[in-house]
Amino acid sequence: MGLFGLFNKNKQSGGKCNKVKAPAFVKQSGVKCKEFSFEAVKTEVLDAMVEGRPELIPTLTPSNYYASKASYLLARVYYLPDYSKIMINITYYVADQPRHSTVYREISYDIMKKICERFGQYI
Repeated sequence: MGLFGLFNKNKQSGGKCNKVKAPAFVKQSGVKCKEFSFEAVKTEVLDAMVEGRPELIPTLTPSNYYASKASYLLARVYYLPDYSKIMINITYYVADQPRHSTVYREISYDIMKKICERFGQYI
């Protein structure tokens, strides 16, 4: 492990995170991203929520990252500027290390609007 190996975060992460491949939509130009922090819930509940009932995502409790660094959920919402296509991915973090990530799921404008309203952002 050379000097530059010290700065490689992939080798330093103690926890394992399932690798979810990002769809091409996320990588295309013009796609914007918003990040939201929520209080942690069980991974089984999170998976069921994202895959089965995404309308329950806005019911998650918002959290302050600095207050609850020990464990939290980070929701990344990718969207086109005209909101014609919106995708969400939620990752569970413990001590700033990713532990579990959900699949990328397409959500409606109304769900994104409710999530933003929970954090005082109005679109």
